[in-house]
Amino acid sequence: MKSCNESEIIWQIKEHYRKYGKTTAKSFNENKETCSSATVKRYFGHWENAKKEAGINEEEKKDRVEKLIKEKIETGELRHISAIDGIEGLPSYKYVKTLWNREEIEEKFGIKIRKFSYSKEEIAEAYREIKEEYRAVTLLIMKKEKGIGASVVRRHFGTWNEFLRSMGDEPVHVITNVTHTNEELIELYRKLSIRIGKEQYGATLRDLIKYEFPYSKSVLASRFTGINNLRRLAGFEVKKEVIPKYNKQSLKLLLYKNYKKYGRRLSQTEIAKDENLPNPSSIFYCFQTTKITEVWNEVLNVK
Repeated sequence: MKSCNESEIIWQIKEHYRKYGKTTAKSFNENKETCSSATVKRYFGHWENAKKEAGINEEEKKDRVEKLIKEKIETGELRHISAIDGIEGLPSYKYVKTLWNREEIEEKFGIKIRKFSYSKEEIAEAYREIKEEYRAVTLLIMKKEKGIGASVVRRHFGTWNEFLRSMGDEPVHVITNVTHTNEELIELYRKLSIRIGKEQYGATLRDLIKYEFPYSKSVLASRFTGINNLRRLAGFEVKKEVIPKYNKQSLKLLLYKNYKKYGRRLSQTEIAKDENLPNPSSIFYCFQTTKITEVWNEVLNVK
């Protein structure tokens, strides 16, 4: 990179901290948009001096993060520290682990972190507890409510469907090969909406996931262009007409906003399930690729 003066280095440190939540010599050297840590030391003598000049106090940030996490725990929104990634306004679990080690996290927040997977009995008990609240339990719900992810379930039971069978429940399949007509899909949607008490506006995309609607968001988008059109056809009211028009630049800004929100790249599955984001197929079309990694690389300007 071209030579920098003191004011340029200070600006780079601030931007680096804003984007990555940390300012170590190693992370600074890995950032291709900044000068080297050696250049910083040449101007300021020591890395900590440069951070001080940039007004960065990581202890204050740790205090703010600790306060935010404790607030979410007190309200019951955060039950397992590893589920922090899905909560708006909080940093990623990966970042939290850079602030405190395992023992410190357990002591500060009163949340146990298991080194190894849950036992079969613990998974089954967690499932039974959640089943009392939800009509159908999904892996997403298990992760959110109990901190039990897909890898843990698969390690003990092979597949999610095999686990459901062991619990005496029938597997619920998401159909990718559409066997229903448009009229039948509309009727399925209408019946589900009424059954869950959404008689006025119809079920949301989040409801469809929670109550195991047999078709994905992408299927409904290809058949009806969007959830609002499906609502209208099923005889429900539409809260507001939203016809998003995306170009590559607007998609970059939208995806970067979500990157900042969660502190990480979202997977293709997560994007597809987020009703505030366009369908991945629309994103791939704008970026002229079929790989979500290439999309994120362009959004984050990774060479």
